[in-house]
Amino acid sequence: MNRLIIIGNGFDLAHKLPTSYRSFINFVFQNFHNLNKQPFIKSLFNIKEPFFDYSLGVTMRFKDYDDFMKRVKENYNSGEFTFSDTYHNSKSFKMTYQNRYSSQNPVPFFSFKNKFFELITVQNAENWVDIENTYYQVLISMLKSENIYSYIGDINSLNNEFDEIRNLLEYYLTENIENSYEFSNSYLELSDIVDLFKNEYKNLEKNLHHPFFLEFPSNYRNELIEFDKELHPTRNSTMFENLFLDFNYTSTVSNYVNILNSKINSTFGKSYSVQIHGQLGNLKNPINFGFGDEMDDNYKILEKINDNKYLENIKSFMYLNNSNYKKLLQWIENSDFQVFIMGHSCGLSDRTLLNTIFEHNNCKSIKIFYHEKDDGTDNFKDLSQNISRHFNKKALMRSKVVDKSNSIPLPQNLRFKKANVAS
Repeated sequence: MNRLIIIGNGFDLAHKLPTSYRSFINFVFQNFHNLNKQPFIKSLFNIKEPFFDYSLGVTMRFKDYDDFMKRVKENYNSGEFTFSDTYHNSKSFKMTYQNRYSSQNPVPFFSFKNKFFELITVQNAENWVDIENTYYQVLISMLKSENIYSYIGDINSLNNEFDEIRNLLEYYLTENIENSYEFSNSYLELSDIVDLFKNEYKNLEKNLHHPFFLEFPSNYRNELIEFDKELHPTRNSTMFENLFLDFNYTSTVSNYVNILNSKINSTFGKSYSVQIHGQLGNLKNPINFGFGDEMDDNYKILEKINDNKYLENIKSFMYLNNSNYKKLLQWIENSDFQVFIMGHSCGLSDRTLLNTIFEHNNCKSIKIFYHEKDDGTDNFKDLSQNISRHFNKKALMRSKVVDKSNSIPLPQNLRFKKANVAS
């Protein structure tokens, strides 16, 4: 029996890599003092230059958006500067300058040029941001001619702004993750996760109450016993595979594949990976960043609109850039498999793909490696609820998802070393 490991951003976060959307958005404001060297960031704003040196004569540095907004308002609080709320009320602002000795109209000094980025920045400050879901919400609102996001403009503006953010995200991940860490740790350094893929002989035929049976539907018992027999040390044969379905853009998973393939095949199997959402800097496997819920009722309306701009950032069409999706489909058709969920939220932005996997007849079990926080709370319930949204047949979901008593937390104590980057 094979194993399909679904890898999401939580897997990188378990290695303390700053790959969250919050880290990405904070990066923008942490580099605000250096805009002339950061064209991807500078293009997000309308700014009267020079900005920070205009009245202060010093360079301000910020830790996040809240810090940016607070300190700019504190330091530019003279009568020459005027702050106005935007469509997000006091959660955002725009700024004008009026020379006290001039009768000319106030001069625009600062505002968000990319209105979609302003929206996700405000959401981030509220401890909630999911860029792909937000894009879809705005898209559907435009489709229905609602006025909720009228400040963004039309579909062309939305797609252009979303494209800017995608390019900035790739730049951020390349410079601050891919080029800043050494993805070459050894088995000893990563054994807490590597050992989770170990398949050891359990002698299930003589141990019919083994908890491993509880990870699968009751009618799959005989197949598990046969699989266990194949794991007997005297067989010494490679007869199962691990396919890492990697939704991340980094090299974290490739390091695990290398380690697993250096181990004993009869215990750890043969491992492969598919970066289904693309790879940084790879033109043949470009970043797939958008929305993928074709099961949503509103998607049918999108398809009926005779304008392909509304489908530009739908993931299913981006999957056609290469054969990764077909490789996945061929793999799941080949043999029975158990799914491991490692760091993936199983949100709606990947619903079409996950439904294809979860409801497939060869998918026999879905095991959640949940995130246990320092205070003892965890997200097992949230993940199981998210998984349920990908099933049309709820009874099938209940028979496949492994209960919490037979699940374990994903280890969080793994680290990659910082790379020695020449200055």
